[in-house]
Amino acid sequence: MDKSLLDWVSEQISQGAQSLEITAAVARAVAANRNLPLNGSEPALLNIGSLKAPDGVIYTADIIGSVYEQSLDASTRRHGGVHYTPFEVAKKLARMSLNGLPVGPVCDPSVGGGAFLLAAGEYFLELGESTSRIIEELLWGIDLDPGAIEVAKASLSIWGSVESWIPIGKHLVVSDSLKKGIGSFEDPPQEGFTAVIGNPPFQNQLQESTVRPLEETQELRKKWQVKAGPYADTASYFLLVALSFLGKKAKCLLIQPQSVLATVDAEPIRTKVKQEANLEGIWIGGPNIFEAGVNVCAPLISKGFSYEHVRIWTGTQIDELPNRLDDRDNWASAIAIAQGAPAIKLEGNHLGEIASATAGFRDQFYGLAPHVTEYKSEMTDVAPLITVGMIDPLRNRWGSAQFRYAGKSWLKPVVDLRSLLKQDEELYEWVKDRLKPKVLLATQTKVIEVLPDPEGKLIPSTPVISIECASQDVWKIASALSSAAMSAHVFSKVAGSALSSNTIKLSAKQVNALPLPYDLQRWEQASYHAHQVFNSKAKDVDLIQKMSQQISLAYDCSDTLLEDWWAKRLPKWR
Repeated sequence: MDKSLLDWVSEQISQGAQSLEITAAVARAVAANRNLPLNGSEPALLNIGSLKAPDGVIYTADIIGSVYEQSLDASTRRHGGVHYTPFEVAKKLARMSLNGLPVGPVCDPSVGGGAFLLAAGEYFLELGESTSRIIEELLWGIDLDPGAIEVAKASLSIWGSVESWIPIGKHLVVSDSLKKGIGSFEDPPQEGFTAVIGNPPFQNQLQESTVRPLEETQELRKKWQVKAGPYADTASYFLLVALSFLGKKAKCLLIQPQSVLATVDAEPIRTKVKQEANLEGIWIGGPNIFEAGVNVCAPLISKGFSYEHVRIWTGTQIDELPNRLDDRDNWASAIAIAQGAPAIKLEGNHLGEIASATAGFRDQFYGLAPHVTEYKSEMTDVAPLITVGMIDPLRNRWGSAQFRYAGKSWLKPVVDLRSLLKQDEELYEWVKDRLKPKVLLATQTKVIEVLPDPEGKLIPSTPVISIECASQDVWKIASALSSAAMSAHVFSKVAGSALSSNTIKLSAKQVNALPLPYDLQRWEQASYHAHQVFNSKAKDVDLIQKMSQQISLAYDCSDTLLEDWWAKRLPKWR
């Protein structure tokens, strides 16, 4: 959007103007630019307020929705997950979705300012359809926000009208498509929609401002017959809405947070999509498409079509990659492919057969905090507390620098076990169960980073994962997890589930399911190198690489490119 227009919008907001007043002024400017009359037949939006938009701006229909988003207050946008799609991106995604389909009705179930419907309209216009048919028959939309519907109506009517106004009928409605589905329309297309495209609201269930009430989550599960986890983003449910709208030969493309491709809570939704349709491709958009800064993607899903391979597109230019996604059950690997990660799929017995991974929760984190103190040499009945930041690959940084825990900085934090037992016996028992041989695994890291604890002296702080095992297996497990092969394997499965799409985040359940090497001799050699790395006083690149190479050979996946990829992601020695 033109900076002078953005500045004008900000000025109007500071002076107390309402969002629809500001948007109406811009809509009138767009209408005037197209020589459309204000004669009583214009969209209702154009009659709101009397503000005049600034001169010197090139006014086009797609600007109207963007101005409406910018004029909404920040809390409304955050709570509703309102982040409209840049029009150039919407045009490319709409073309990708509609290409090869017969001309038919298209729906956006969370229409916002109408960017995707405008994009579809331009595509149909290129195919020779008249603007009157496009607006009156082909473009349909739903939104909870009455203001957004008025904005979409005005945008489409201004875009398609020439000399006289084309009115918008009952195809744009105020409704909740998540709750009402196709019933949002009085008279929906009998054969279903040819395409469903759009950008539904992102409502991350780990953020307080966008969290759903439990009752609403239960309603969504019941309505769409899916047992998704409580942390599944609201946007993912729109994929099921879209499927219910499609005709026998049709496609849908809805922008999603990349977490939808990988998180455990969204897995039942992915499974239901795969049962009812085919995955044609995935667009990996990256973090800077929207002001929200969310890493986004968009699965292209089809009914009535089948494909041998899944295509992958990236970036704002929607460039297609030469590589294809062969494992249709693992959507997250599209992110790994887009980032150039090696395609590694390991097989073997599960880690859970020789160990048990567990992770604490908020109760353990906050329960321990009152019993954590700075270590002094005269202390007894204490145990070091290990946070994620203290774990580097095969290295314990406890005591080497200041680390944050529970709002404070610590050098050598320890848990006072005597105090804990006295005040919270249940939590004490939980801690006692952790004081055994184990491997501690960090989260939100570029490669898997673990800290061996063969003597069982360390206490993991949430969200550190504790992998408890027999003492003779500590170094074997540490070496397998610390390898290039394991990092690449895991990254292809969980990419997108962490705060950054370039990092790894595992649950305890996923750790238990990790495959173990089957070449025991090479695995033993790798574990010996892991022990050497742990005892080293400085970063020994040769030792680390020897360990990783032995594991790759133990998995029968030795590859120089794999080792190079991993080595570049290893953290610097600190």
